[in-house]
Amino acid sequence: MTEGLLEPGRVITLRNRLWRVDYVDGELLAATPLDGRDSQTQRFHAALETVEPGEMPIPGPDAIGDHRQQEHILDAYRFSLLHGTAPILGLQRSRAIPTDFQLVPLLMSLGQEQVRLLIADDVGTGKTVEAGLVLSELIARGRARRVLVVVPANLREQWREALDHFFHLDATPVAGHLMPALERQLLPGQTVWAAHDVVIASIDYVKTRTDLVLSHHWDVVLIDEAHLCARPHADGRGGNPDMERWLFAQKAAKAARHLLMLTATPHNGHTDSYASLFEMLDPTLVREVADVHIIERARAKRSNVVQRRRQDIESWYETRGIQSPFPRRDADEDIVDLRGFRDMQALLAELGGYAGALYEAADSRQSNSWVAAHLQRRALSSPEALRKSVANRLRALEQQSATETSAKADKAARETTADLVLAADDDAEGAYRLDVAQSALGTDVEIEWLTKVRDRARKVVPAKDPKLLKLLQILPGRMAKHPDVQRVLVFTKFTDTLAYLKEQLEKATLPGTKLPALPPDTQILSIDGSMNLATRMRVLVEFERSPRAVLVATDCISEGLNLQRACAELVHYELPWNPNRLEQRNGRIDRFRQREEFVGIRTLVLDDRLDVALLMLIVKKAEAMRRQYGFVPPFLANPDILLHLANPGMDYRIAPTLFDFEADEENLDRDFTALVDASIVDEGMLDRVLDESFYGQADVSLSLVEAALDRSRSEIGTPDRITAFSRAAIRDLHGTVTEFDNGTFSITAVPPLLSDVTDPTHRYTFDASLGMDDPDVDVVDLAHPLLRRLVDISREQAHNPSFSGRVAGMISQDATALTAVAHVLMRYVARGTPPVLLEELVPVVLPVYGDALDPDAVQHLRGRAGAGLKDRHDLQEDAKAVLCRQTVRNDIAAVATARAASMAERHAELDDKWAAGLNDVTPMSQDLVALTLVYPEVKL
Repeated sequence: MTEGLLEPGRVITLRNRLWRVDYVDGELLAATPLDGRDSQTQRFHAALETVEPGEMPIPGPDAIGDHRQQEHILDAYRFSLLHGTAPILGLQRSRAIPTDFQLVPLLMSLGQEQVRLLIADDVGTGKTVEAGLVLSELIARGRARRVLVVVPANLREQWREALDHFFHLDATPVAGHLMPALERQLLPGQTVWAAHDVVIASIDYVKTRTDLVLSHHWDVVLIDEAHLCARPHADGRGGNPDMERWLFAQKAAKAARHLLMLTATPHNGHTDSYASLFEMLDPTLVREVADVHIIERARAKRSNVVQRRRQDIESWYETRGIQSPFPRRDADEDIVDLRGFRDMQALLAELGGYAGALYEAADSRQSNSWVAAHLQRRALSSPEALRKSVANRLRALEQQSATETSAKADKAARETTADLVLAADDDAEGAYRLDVAQSALGTDVEIEWLTKVRDRARKVVPAKDPKLLKLLQILPGRMAKHPDVQRVLVFTKFTDTLAYLKEQLEKATLPGTKLPALPPDTQILSIDGSMNLATRMRVLVEFERSPRAVLVATDCISEGLNLQRACAELVHYELPWNPNRLEQRNGRIDRFRQREEFVGIRTLVLDDRLDVALLMLIVKKAEAMRRQYGFVPPFLANPDILLHLANPGMDYRIAPTLFDFEADEENLDRDFTALVDASIVDEGMLDRVLDESFYGQADVSLSLVEAALDRSRSEIGTPDRITAFSRAAIRDLHGTVTEFDNGTFSITAVPPLLSDVTDPTHRYTFDASLGMDDPDVDVVDLAHPLLRRLVDISREQAHNPSFSGRVAGMISQDATALTAVAHVLMRYVARGTPPVLLEELVPVVLPVYGDALDPDAVQHLRGRAGAGLKDRHDLQEDAKAVLCRQTVRNDIAAVATARAASMAERHAELDDKWAAGLNDVTPMSQDLVALTLVYPEVKL
């Protein structure tokens, strides 16, 4: 009985319920119930089920209700169309409202037999939405079902929320600590990787179980922060020492049909490493000639890479006369004056003497130079961070093992340098490795030096800490810059500094504080790498919901997290040694759809020789590179320059009290040109990055799809229709809605059928902008659980042939004769590979008593209402004449056949890209949902 039934779009009877077939994969049958109860797609083993043909019952002639009831039923069905016929199918199941530039990756993907795409747009441009649109489209067209999302561990939860919130994809995070709970839900013989269609896992988790993960078929592999998976540079200095990540990504790329890679920094300065990303997309994109990797640029740009700097996107908008979607950046440095802070000056002088002695004695033992540089850097962060490191170093010297060779220590120190410069998390491990380096001064001499440094550091109490006092002075002013978003994000590299800041900022909110006071209602929060993902997310939500708050965080949140809703002010408490780290941090708030007109970014710099030198080298040079090239490179060509800067005996000139850098640019060039150009970045390498990148692509025309995009959006439920439907459905269930002045509402008397999806404490809105401004307000949209429940209840009621509203009458001033309009849910299958299910709700004009059909009858449904009422008995007789006609289903099927042909023709006319898999359309099933009888007005 199953022959011909198990095709997408067919209606079947299974387990005493009506189902729509979604797809068939071997013996696996996926189907969605049509009766409105628990309308989640279910999967069955087809050979073990009894499947029969099915169809929705035609409404009975006595199922008469008013026109409002009927519109309510029809809206319930419209909101259920997840397989619509619009050209961009993915928007039917997407909450995302993409702007034009975010559609470019989708346009490049449409029509490709295999989507192999590197999305390398700048920080803060919305790459997650761009990739999600492509992914959603592949799923909507039936070209993908199984998806593996590979991300850094700290982004697992954010990706799960983004896929759920924007694209209504139920993704399952997989990690070691989650595995026991996941395994308890498995069927016998099943694995976690096979049990879920969309899986999110960290790159460092999957790289250790490559064969197991890839033994399960994946239609799509999506890799975020893909630069972490590039092949390490041949000399080992490419900034990514993890070969296992590359090996996994390389095998995953070969195993998957579709590949999406996301990164804002694809080029680490080494062509071989950069080219490895393109080899994953398509091995034929890269040629190797005499050890030189050559990328087939024209072919890659046409089909495989989209890469735009922020300035490219802003220019694109400017040429169209549209305001930039990015905020203005107000960035500056706050120089911390040391005059009057004698204890701090004495500490830095003592530390400088110790560092100078280490540099002078280091010789071949470079590890000691890194110890000096590390301790100086900690001192520039906070006295507390220095105190902790000095204590660790003293402890290590007192207990130092003689078994570790100096060469081994030097190697560990150099590896730690890369960690300190490039790592996204705090450096507790790196600090330990530096602290155990053997002494070049002799243990007793170094202990004597460190004891004096420790004693000096103890005197720099919080009330005498110039940088802490500077932060407390500027925080109220930064909050006041954004009256509606009085929250500030403070970044520090060190967890010791973070704990110190949190404690002191909390004290500053208390009565009687000896520190510069913060408003007493200021909430002080912190996030560091020791917290698990759930804890971090809870803190971020608390921060976003707080009226006034300061969040102190390490670099564990400097990548991937989107905080434009949370705040518009950021403070770098100390200078990171990697110039790209500044841009990654800034990109948390300085990004697309930041609600504030500008973002404030401040960098605290001590009036100290080393800190000012780093300011000149890193911040100023990074800003110059950003102006000249439009990007900041994710690398330091020569990390040894940091040793040179930290050496108290370094030979360069700078006036510590002269901070008008623009006015002194000539002197800066004279003093720093040789140092900078030969150190932090090789200009030739920068030019190579620019030449080998694919910046631009702003010339992609959207004229071919503007009409199709408008129609796609119009077929998605508008906020006004969702509002009217939801309020009517709650009222029909005898629920009570309480309105608030700010445009939000609560369901204060909750109907029993809604008790598991809401409660009286929930606040809702239908206005997405209100939801953006207040994280405590839930935006009711097409995928919201409350709306889905209301839709299911309405559809379950309408499934009854005699339910009031499936038949309705109306009087129109424009109608000239009695006309019947049937509202039919039509399903089609586009004969692609695999087949694609399409649905639409169509008004079909049917004969009543053999009268000629009125071609304008459908327009009368939205025309001028006429006066008078029709007798219920007349309505029943007329409905019976339509619904009991033996040819009614054949008449509807004929319309479906014509519409399928028209749909295929329309798709073919658009473009080959749009027509892929959609230009061979077959009607599959039709449900007569409702009937409207349109009567002419009788004028007396």
